[in-house]
Amino acid sequence: MDDSTAVLVGLALAVVLIVSLMFFIIPEPALQAVVATDRLDLAVLSFRNSSTWDGVDETVRARVESTLVNEPGINVFSRSQLDSLLAEQMMSESGMIDAATAVKLGSLTGVSKLITGAVIGVDTRADATKICLSWVNGVCAQEAPGTQYSVHVLSQISVVNTTTGRIERSIDASGDSSITLPAESSFGGFDSLLANAASEIADVVSSSLSEAYTREIRYGLYDNYKVKREGFVGEGESSRFAHSDGEIHLIVHFTRAQSRELFDVIWGDSSATFDKHIEDVVSDNDWRVYSLDLASMNPGRYFVRGALNGTDVFEIPFTVTP
Repeated sequence: MDDSTAVLVGLALAVVLIVSLMFFIIPEPALQAVVATDRLDLAVLSFRNSSTWDGVDETVRARVESTLVNEPGINVFSRSQLDSLLAEQMMSESGMIDAATAVKLGSLTGVSKLITGAVIGVDTRADATKICLSWVNGVCAQEAPGTQYSVHVLSQISVVNTTTGRIERSIDASGDSSITLPAESSFGGFDSLLANAASEIADVVSSSLSEAYTREIRYGLYDNYKVKREGFVGEGESSRFAHSDGEIHLIVHFTRAQSRELFDVIWGDSSATFDKHIEDVVSDNDWRVYSLDLASMNPGRYFVRGALNGTDVFEIPFTVTP
């Protein structure tokens, strides 16, 4: 098989793969809401370093903080917003913040949870290997000696509740990173690999906190929909509908939820002359469609609101015309 034939075969396989993915993937509704199930005003304190690698504790701490800053539903206080001197002086010799200090920090700053932790170990390696210099038809045609540089960072993160002073969640997180270079190439050091490994740890922490303390919902309002596998695909997303549309449909996908949570849908208007309330029980990855008949509705402005466990999650205003 020559190169042109191989390219055509590769393109054909890519097309088949894309079509297959389109069949299985259900497009998400356009709108997103993230709601915290607990107050998430966080501060990331200093980490302990139990490894022999200087500075890795601050690298991991900084990556955890910057990742949490970008996480929806989580508010992060910068260290300058805290009484850092108080935090540093009142921490125990083990590096863990004591319960009384945690409660005091929460009272002084409004922070609801403190993130602290330790880097338990760092493993760095340089292993001889082979690298491929050229490829022919997907097969390596020329090899050369190489060196694979790798790091493994192991950490333990604690989430401290500032109301009780207790550790309410402990996260074991590790990160890995590697690079392979020709044997004769100069290696700049492990710092960049350590930073990459720290980013992996930060992603684990962020994911764990989001899963534990937040819920995520995707939703949209449409004039029609179709069923696709276990979900729904909305058609004609809009905020303006006519009586001739017959019905409008609120599609909701609970992309992150706990088992059997209470969900309420309220259709209404500002004057409270129209009200339709739907009570439901939902779980993680459930899809729902809630429909409203427009035939008997007066022209005007309305809204549909979603509430999870009694907390309003979203509200969509819409207009009905004759």
